[in-house]
Amino acid sequence: MILNSSPILQPRPYQREALEALHNHICHYESNPCIAIPTGGGKSVLMAWAIKQWKDDYPELRVAILAHRKELVAQNSEELAAVWPDADIGVYAAGLRRRDTDNSIIYASIDSVYKRGGEFSPFDLIIVDEAHRIPPRGEGKYRSFINMQYIQNKKLRVIGFTATPYRMSGPLCHADHILNEVCYEANVSDLIAQGFLCRLWSRRSDIQPDLKDVRRNSGGDYIVKSLAEAVDKNDVVSQAVHDAVKIIAAENRKSIIFFCVDVKHCKRVSEELAKYGINAPAITAKTHQKDRDRIAERFKAGTLNAICNVNVYTEGFNAKQVDCIVLFRPTLSKGLYVQMCGRGLRVHPNKENCLILDYAHCIDEHGPLDTIDQGHVKLFKCKECLNIFSRQIRVCPICGWEIPKQEIEEIEEQERQKRLHEIRASNESILSGDPEEYPVEDVMVHRHKKEGKPDSLRVEYRSGLHVFREWICLDHEGLAGQKARMWWLRRFVPPVPTVNEALGWLFLSGALNSVTKTITVQQKGKYKEIIAYSIEKVGNEYIS
Repeated sequence: MILNSSPILQPRPYQREALEALHNHICHYESNPCIAIPTGGGKSVLMAWAIKQWKDDYPELRVAILAHRKELVAQNSEELAAVWPDADIGVYAAGLRRRDTDNSIIYASIDSVYKRGGEFSPFDLIIVDEAHRIPPRGEGKYRSFINMQYIQNKKLRVIGFTATPYRMSGPLCHADHILNEVCYEANVSDLIAQGFLCRLWSRRSDIQPDLKDVRRNSGGDYIVKSLAEAVDKNDVVSQAVHDAVKIIAAENRKSIIFFCVDVKHCKRVSEELAKYGINAPAITAKTHQKDRDRIAERFKAGTLNAICNVNVYTEGFNAKQVDCIVLFRPTLSKGLYVQMCGRGLRVHPNKENCLILDYAHCIDEHGPLDTIDQGHVKLFKCKECLNIFSRQIRVCPICGWEIPKQEIEEIEEQERQKRLHEIRASNESILSGDPEEYPVEDVMVHRHKKEGKPDSLRVEYRSGLHVFREWICLDHEGLAGQKARMWWLRRFVPPVPTVNEALGWLFLSGALNSVTKTITVQQKGKYKEIIAYSIEKVGNEYIS
């Protein structure tokens, strides 16, 4: 697809790939596709470019773009106006006081139109922003509108855009859903590495609520009332807020969003922050819309540095300057976790990174943001025509060959067994490649033998259930020996011993435990490598 875009707004490489994949899918397949782009990756402008291309090719095309918040409706329509100032744009959203119906491109709030699907002239294409909000079953607002439009146009196509193409029950796209397969997905780590998204990093905390007795709902997440009973306690809130404020001040963070459990918890957090001189208004669904709009504008303008919220700023809130996310809201939903952290992904000239402070077991529960199963396309090669297609749709869209049921069951059983034997996500960093700091609880030293090489020390550091190892080559020549001797002198005064002499000191393990307060490790291939230490040096007399 040749994209005739504005000279000011040119697609990034991944955006061009997404547009090509979407155009190819719409032209050659009959299924309804979904595009998965991380928060801050430019979904609104992607929609705009795609609409312009298709309208250039087919001027009579009618398109509806649905979103669940008036802010998204406005943002998406403004993107198209920027790309294509002469576009025939209409808006139907009660919150924006617009009810356009005759334009060939209608940006609509689903709350305003879901009962009126039959009142619009037939659309050829419906685009759903934040498509993970389409319910997996039953009716719902999106299904009601789309089904009424299907009655008028049996050839209607539906396209989804989302940062989280999954639910707690499984992938968003499958054969029995409105959206059938993910045709393109961008990875958050790639976009950070390329400079298109802001780098995230996290600080670990031992202050975490006890969630063992919290009940779960039928969807699998925590029941809010039960969760609030565990989280909304004076000591839990005061300790977490005190720790967060200390870190925020030390890091000089300027724009912070606090995610809370319910209205009462949100107000308690806001009141606790006020004790430290931090004005962070509590924003919930009960907050008057005018007050919400006013506070959001102040926050975006930088005249308000912090806000507390309950399910208000998890989606569709574009505040690029956010440089700190504080998670006080535990969740078993990886989608909600990704959306909360995603508020800090946008790039802004006044921030170098965004700090994630987790007081809710979220990183511990779900793992690093970039390693979450984000509904990656599971591909299958057709045995008849060799076409590559998504396994979710089961049937080759080119020749109609169907994956045998037995083969599907075998694959799914293998995947189920793999999940059962995987280690549960531990207290990891927010991104998998980030350095992680661990407190050292115990140190063990052993002799390490390798054929043809001098012996070395194998040093094991224990932190909770984690064990990290390194090899200190005191008897080696060259760079390995030089590094080993420097390692020793950082901890103890001269002379540097041989391996035999070091192992001869009865209290070597205890001494290393005393001088080593923390270690910092980083993923290097399959293993984690120790890259830094927090050391308090002592003399050799301590271990002699």
